[in-house]
Amino acid sequence: MRLEARIYDAIGVHPRVPRIVNWDPETCCPTMEYLENGTLKDYITTKSESLTPQLRQRWAKQASEGLSALHAGGVIHCDILPRNFLLDGDLHLKIADFGGSSLAGSAPSAVAGTRFRYPVSDWDAPARFEEDVFGFGSLIYFIMIDAYPYKDIPSNEVEELYGSRVFPDITELACGDIITSCWGMQVSAAEVHAYFEALDG
Repeated sequence: MRLEARIYDAIGVHPRVPRIVNWDPETCCPTMEYLENGTLKDYITTKSESLTPQLRQRWAKQASEGLSALHAGGVIHCDILPRNFLLDGDLHLKIADFGGSSLAGSAPSAVAGTRFRYPVSDWDAPARFEEDVFGFGSLIYFIMIDAYPYKDIPSNEVEELYGSRVFPDITELACGDIITSCWGMQVSAAEVHAYFEALDG
């Protein structure tokens, strides 16, 4: 929890990050604001039919804003998954769960699931911002179509496909170009956020 406190100090107050409403200095345990609509994963899974393209795009934009804020503060999340994004009462999105993250080059204690990370050959290598961006491509994919990449393929085969840079067909998918750039680790989180800002005109 001490790491999480340092991360909050590095980020500062930000609309895309849950607020700390109380902090116990003895246990280093934070109490976060209550975000009544739960995780992005659960919300999309249970309410997909009611989601508009505009809301999906807003979530992608807000998620990229949150990730960009983390990276600007020297934080690599290391666990970009739909369950680590939370929704408030107005369905605004916030990025959460920094307990396993990397700050200023520290070793992370979390790793994203197979469909949200590029295969690594050296598990002792330092965390990289690009790995968050790769996972973010899969997050946008999930937001747009309500499914994980290669959802019907075993994880070991997904890892082989990713290692060969073979990704799901997204030619007909909204935001497919930025997803491709994320999977190619060719953009920064700030550039992804700028992309979605531009879509808003």
